[in-house]
Amino acid sequence: MKKWVYIILVCMGALALMCGCSQDASTAPSVAQNSSVEESTARSSAQDTSAKEGEASAATESEVSTGAEGERKTYTITRVDQAPDWSAVPQLDIDKVQWTDDYGIRAHAQLCYDSKALYVRMWAEEQDVRATYTTDDPLPKCYEDSCLEFFFQLSEKDARYMNFEFNPNAALCCEIGTEKQNRVVLVPPSDALTPTANRTDDGWDLTYRLPFEFLRMFYPEFSAEPGVQIRGNLYKCGNLTAHKHYLSWNPVESDTPNFHLPSSFGVLVFG
Repeated sequence: MKKWVYIILVCMGALALMCGCSQDASTAPSVAQNSSVEESTARSSAQDTSAKEGEASAATESEVSTGAEGERKTYTITRVDQAPDWSAVPQLDIDKVQWTDDYGIRAHAQLCYDSKALYVRMWAEEQDVRATYTTDDPLPKCYEDSCLEFFFQLSEKDARYMNFEFNPNAALCCEIGTEKQNRVVLVPPSDALTPTANRTDDGWDLTYRLPFEFLRMFYPEFSAEPGVQIRGNLYKCGNLTAHKHYLSWNPVESDTPNFHLPSSFGVLVFG
């Protein structure tokens, strides 16, 4: 536990910077105010006492529900007892094109879990892959590159949500907060998330894990048990790619590009 605390405190106290994970390429990263960092830290402390394709396409309606227009989509997170067999995990499609023309770019994802972690696999079909930031960059603007993103909110009693944004080099922007502005940057140890990104014939793919020990630093009452529901959305974007694009799993209700809208998150159910 000490390792996790050390990493988070270094981020909040020493870096105190925002990653700039915005869907507006003209928005520069901002510097977090001390009061904002302290408030976010206090919220975290307060929570301690308060509350690719075809092989995965055989998902049943109970595992992936598209819902009617205006309703939230639902996806069931598969329980596993060993290393994920992705051929047995249903896929969800990140195929809602928003705010730009349709350039044929598509993305997909799979989620599963065991007693220790949530496992994520995402992949993108895009020909012009952009990957400028590396894992050596402390605050990469992953959204400028080809980018796959996972946003989620683990508690209905907590307005904060987390975002994990990766580019094809496995560079990561990770944040937590209640809105698009004034988010706190987190720097989880790379050996904990173990991200792996690879180029494919038609794009690139990504796998990583989210240890529950890490997530409980911010949501101490969270428990991944069958039937537990959380809110989340998955995205594909690339502000400075050859074809600027924005795709989502659950449609985002906004006239302008903005993934930071929990009201447009879908439902993720632990199976």
